[in-house]
Amino acid sequence: MELGLVSIVLPVYNVEKYLDRCIESVVGQTYSNLEIILVDDGSPDRCPQKCEEWAKRDKRIKVIHKANSGLGYARNTGIEYASGEYICFFDSDDYVAQDTIEKAYATAKTSNSDMVLFGHYDVDAQGKIVKTYIPTAKKENYEGAEVQDVLLPDLISDDPETGKSTNLWLSACFCLYSMQLIEESNWRFVSERDIISEDVYSLLRLYKTVKRVAIIPEAFYYYCENEMSLTHTYRADRFERIKKFYLDCLDACNELQYNVDVKKRFAGPFISNTIASMKMIVIADLDKKEKITILKQIIDDSLLQKVVHEIPLNKEKRGKKLFLTAIKGKKYWLCYYLLRVKVGKVRGKKK
Repeated sequence: MELGLVSIVLPVYNVEKYLDRCIESVVGQTYSNLEIILVDDGSPDRCPQKCEEWAKRDKRIKVIHKANSGLGYARNTGIEYASGEYICFFDSDDYVAQDTIEKAYATAKTSNSDMVLFGHYDVDAQGKIVKTYIPTAKKENYEGAEVQDVLLPDLISDDPETGKSTNLWLSACFCLYSMQLIEESNWRFVSERDIISEDVYSLLRLYKTVKRVAIIPEAFYYYCENEMSLTHTYRADRFERIKKFYLDCLDACNELQYNVDVKKRFAGPFISNTIASMKMIVIADLDKKEKITILKQIIDDSLLQKVVHEIPLNKEKRGKKLFLTAIKGKKYWLCYYLLRVKVGKVRGKKK
């Protein structure tokens, strides 16, 4: 471990169109003591060649070529090769502000934190910033039990009782990590092929060992929608995988002895992921009757009904409140048409 050195891991797979943008944002950091690890995860396009070309241009860049195993394991490969005091994981179809590492590193050193969190921007496929998330947590430093009891629930989802959001996310990309934390806890990512939302589940386990967290009330990360994300493909097993993720997270909470608020907050991502999967059904290449049949199976699911009946709806926005009420009442056709309206609005914005 080299003091002052920051390792940046970029998993690379099928992002030829966006790779240069990402790497340029990293090599152009105002903090220059970097180790940039490009993990080519068996990419089928020109990304492997691009990675090698970048390595010739900047001696701080290391390139690792490996057989495809998915995002989570590609990040783990990056950890194995990292020698920095701190480490970041950025997705190679996104990019970051030039002062990201300078400010995150300075904050980590000043506060002696295991992790430094920061905000992000949502960027649409045309490159326009459509939403900004500036962290609004009550404190800029959390330590001891309050990391798990106070901060962690707000990272998982908004407070269901108040509807308040801290604009913080349990995401692999929106933070800087201490390598000492990772080494001492022997922490690694799980595979998204085993657990959907692999970074959420992996970070849930990591936070049990986190002692200090600092928050920078600025947005540095540009989370980009790309053409691949616009290609919604219906997968018959998606809802079952979402259920598995939810139940696996609850099991982990029990195992790690997190408080009840941490467990309750997972209802939020479970519902959001389920709604997203339902939207994919609505726009899938299926006839209307088949879509209704599949939606009915999901709406009738006993776990979904249990969660929807338990969560408070009074702080939800009107559209979501109406949709969840329709699910509770098993109004299948109403759910279908509400989804159609929502999908139509989103598609209209993307044209």
